[in-house]
Amino acid sequence: MAQTIGFLGAGRMASAMIIRTLQKGHTVQVWNRSPAKIKPLVALGAIACASPADAATNADMVISFMADDTAAKAVWLGEHGALTTMKPGSIAVECSTLSHGFVLDLATKIQATGCSYIDAPVTGLPADVQAGETVFLIGATDEVLDQARPFMNDVGKRIVHFGPIGSGTVYKLMHNLLGAVHIAAAAELVAVAQKAGLDGDLVAKTFATGANASMSGKITVPGMVSGNHHEAIHFTTGLRAKDASYAMQLATDMGMSLPVGRAASDVFTKATSDGLGDLAQSAVIETLKTD
Repeated sequence: MAQTIGFLGAGRMASAMIIRTLQKGHTVQVWNRSPAKIKPLVALGAIACASPADAATNADMVISFMADDTAAKAVWLGEHGALTTMKPGSIAVECSTLSHGFVLDLATKIQATGCSYIDAPVTGLPADVQAGETVFLIGATDEVLDQARPFMNDVGKRIVHFGPIGSGTVYKLMHNLLGAVHIAAAAELVAVAQKAGLDGDLVAKTFATGANASMSGKITVPGMVSGNHHEAIHFTTGLRAKDASYAMQLATDMGMSLPVGRAASDVFTKATSDGLGDLAQSAVIETLKTD
């Protein structure tokens, strides 16, 4: 059954899901901080909105794709936030990768208004999302998830229900921290190989077909070899640094020490502080290069 879906954000992942949602016949109301990003979506049938509140008006479900806690707080709870117009019984679906503590607090505030909340970070590249290959990592009650399941099945490939609100975020944060570990380690492999004079293309090809290859590594190693960190950006160095820092905060909150994760997190934090945050994740190799 076609629904009215409000979208908060029109970045790479959000735009991909919006296109998929439109293809499935749903009505899409979308807000984005930069209105220019909405124009291609409007051409496909989306309705441009002036504020998060407008995007949430009369929506059956409101889906957010924000960069961090601060942005998510603004679009949900701000003066013109979605929560000011969401109708009781509608569902807030947070697909962003946020800190665990913030997710729990946000869910409490949203539920207090009579709306439901689903912790639903996603995995997949934008192309995967647009093709309907999204995997939703869910933290929610069974009842609320059952209400959202038809839409998620319509636009995605798989729903993984880890448990109550916050559990989807726990998995996503550790999943993304693992990606940081893979990428940081792959950068060391490439940096040493290049310093030793090995052929970069051969290194990339051998890595991609080897036993230690991961998807994160295979996506980023070609950019490490070529030095091109400006094109075909699927995920930025800064966003990976943010996700890793949230994962480390989760570990700290749980009284756990993650030395490997900490090392990888520090690599991405340094790369971001060095001005590489807006570049592709392959840019972390630049922190390892010596004359």
